Amino acid sequence: MNGDNVSSSEKNWLVKSSTRILGPFTLAEVTEQLRTKQISIIDEVRQTDGRWSYIRENKLYMDIVKNIREEQDNSSEQTMTQSIAHHTMTRTDILPISDEMTLTPPPVSVPNLDLTPPPIRDIKDVTPVPQSPASRTAATAAVTKSYGASGDARLQDKIRGKSNIMRWALMGAAVVVVGVVFVVLTQKDKNKTLGYDELMNQALRYKSLGLYEKSLESFQRASKLKEPDMESQVQMATVLISEDRQSLMGRRILERALVQENRSRSEIVDAYLGIAVSYMMDGDLKQAEDTLQKAIGHEPFNISALLNLAIIQLKKGNYGEAMRDFDSIYRKNPGSVLALFGKAMASVEYAKTSNDPNFLSTLVGDIKANIQKTGYLRQELLLFLVYTQSLMGDVDGVNRAVVQFLAEMPGQARNYIHPLQVEWRFTQWDYLEKYCAEAFKKQPPHAELKALRSICLMEVNRDSDASKILQEALAEAPKDPYVLITQASYLSKVGRLPEALAILKMPELSQISVKNLLMGDICITTQDIACAQASYTHIYTTDKRSAPTLYGLAWVMMKNNNRPMAYDYVRAGLQAEPNYLPLLELRDQLESE
Repeated sequence: MNGDNVSSSEKNWLVKSSTRILGPFTLAEVTEQLRTKQISIIDEVRQTDGRWSYIRENKLYMDIVKNIREEQDNSSEQTMTQSIAHHTMTRTDILPISDEMTLTPPPVSVPNLDLTPPPIRDIKDVTPVPQSPASRTAATAAVTKSYGASGDARLQDKIRGKSNIMRWALMGAAVVVVGVVFVVLTQKDKNKTLGYDELMNQALRYKSLGLYEKSLESFQRASKLKEPDMESQVQMATVLISEDRQSLMGRRILERALVQENRSRSEIVDAYLGIAVSYMMDGDLKQAEDTLQKAIGHEPFNISALLNLAIIQLKKGNYGEAMRDFDSIYRKNPGSVLALFGKAMASVEYAKTSNDPNFLSTLVGDIKANIQKTGYLRQELLLFLVYTQSLMGDVDGVNRAVVQFLAEMPGQARNYIHPLQVEWRFTQWDYLEKYCAEAFKKQPPHAELKALRSICLMEVNRDSDASKILQEALAEAPKDPYVLITQASYLSKVGRLPEALAILKMPELSQISVKNLLMGDICITTQDIACAQASYTHIYTTDKRSAPTLYGLAWVMMKNNNRPMAYDYVRAGLQAEPNYLPLLELRDQLESE
């Protein structure tokens, strides 16, 4: 984005806040929304013809970002504590329960019945009573009205019986209601007094398992019952920073922890890494770099610190230096997919300014060797393989890489957990989509390249644009298996599952392995156990290390109540892909039930 010739009155700015895209606005309008906190410095902006960037990193907004940071830093410790209490560490006092909360059964209308026992008819009073003419008349009338008296008595007995039943029913209902209220209120008090420790243990356990979203949820629930102690806050600070984007709050927690005595070296290094990531998220690269140097002072070869320093060079635009840093990390740690990804991004940016992009051939070899080892960032690296060979002018290499890209299950980025101590967000598709667009423009457009472009658009949730270009690909090559599988992926993503299944059953897709992965995923969504078992078993015969396949088979076994076999599949899957989120969640479910 070139900000040198920007008109402050032109409405050419878009803002991405959460899942919304707002605008267009003028530069002044965006600045005013920042000042009034309608948007945040961790939101993203771009001009209509530019790329997305964080507001905190955009040079045009540096003044207002600086003012916002100064305002945050000048906040008193008391204000910060109140903010913590408001967001995630609210102390909730146990309120006394008044009698008004006691549930009272609703009144029931009961007929006004005469429940007086009838007179005993076997004993008669024969004492003569003198009668006046008026009393004799009344007695005559009484005899006349008593016609059928035995039937009336039986009717009264029935009414009396029903009344007794209703009375006992009401009394029983009242007892039940009172009992339920008592149990609920007792359980509520029990949860308030005993739930905090359980929730905190749960939060720390989920963190250790890599289930960061669940860890954060449990921590927030615990914080509403009681303010966590300092040690618990320190242990959860990196989760707050990375998952909840509470960079300032997490940073303050870790800064307080650093001044405490008797901290181990690993605790000190972890604190510095968390603080550095919080600065990087805020766009303060200078402070982040200084903090990382402190971490390296304690542990010179810490891979997370070295990765973050390389990412900072990438963010600064020092692509040559970033490329060398990432390459050095990758050579010493060949299993680091993040290092290879960073090298790929820095290399292609550096190649744009180089007269001889053939140095990219080493990168091509590294990507080809790595993509078979893990599914983590596999499709993202394949996109760089397409783009790199496009820069090198290797048309055949581009076409082969396009097919490899389309043979992968799309949308897998969300299924892998990321390290808490590395600012990994530069791997997100919002930053990759521009490479997809540029590669598409550089090559003669054909059906499979259009299918690749549509997947990139789906990854950034531009589904309508993806559908449009996919229809062009289908019109051009209606029987191409890779175009068809992309169409099935699109239909699955937008919830049109029967149509997706119909395409997956076409004979043109019989030789494509990703067909079974996509079908198995749909079968799990629709809870079709037999369908899922058939799909995943077919893949397992040729690939016993596929994490999605092992997850699918574990799901089938769990649904069939074969828990030992389900756990075996989960264990095998995590040996192949330790950071595959669905397997981690399924293991937790198996162990907790």
